[in-house]
Amino acid sequence: MKRIPLILAVVILGGGSAYWITRPSPYNSGAPLVSNGEPVHLLEGLETEALSDGWLHRTFFRIKPTDYRVTEEDGTRVLRCTTDNSASILARDTKISVAKLPMLSWRWKVTQPIESDVDEASEDGDDHPVRLYLRFSNEDGETQGAEIIWSNEKYAPGDYKIIGSFYHYVANGLSENTQQWHNQTVDLGQLYSDIGGTGTATLETLGFFCDSDNTGSRSDGLFGDVTLSARSN
Repeated sequence: MKRIPLILAVVILGGGSAYWITRPSPYNSGAPLVSNGEPVHLLEGLETEALSDGWLHRTFFRIKPTDYRVTEEDGTRVLRCTTDNSASILARDTKISVAKLPMLSWRWKVTQPIESDVDEASEDGDDHPVRLYLRFSNEDGETQGAEIIWSNEKYAPGDYKIIGSFYHYVANGLSENTQQWHNQTVDLGQLYSDIGGTGTATLETLGFFCDSDNTGSRSDGLFGDVTLSARSN
């Protein structure tokens, strides 16, 4: 676990698994993604060579950043994240009502999984080839973070990995499921309740967090069609 002071943001950010964040949000870009209730497509308009407005790439002190690149596979625009003993978060500043757009759906594929003997349930083993970072706030200004992860070897879909008090929801994983695309959907309203969130939730950050720095390993994965939408009637 890394506790990294971001002086300009006046926060303490812990990489790997746990976050101690004070307001204002370290992902406040001044240009949040908003919605009038229509579906939101997160990767639409993203450029990684020169980051689009509302996107931030948060790096950790003395840790090599993850390589995030918009590319194409089978004619479809996707985001590739490649690590080599590295870690960083590519995040979109958002202001999305969880009540209006609770369903988060996406595709992902792991092409190089984390290979390590370190227990992924521990802080030292808390690396994942693909994961999504979420930060919620409520009407009282309280914040709650969580991640959606690809398990390396021990968790089943639907499990929660908890390190300290930080929740990681397991959506998929294991080596036998690599090299192929998987469609995923998570109800953020349910997730927010599961992690102890109270009040009316706003999703204020949605990001990608691919890392291998704790285990000193490598990984590679892709994301596509990341969408926030309403529940089906």
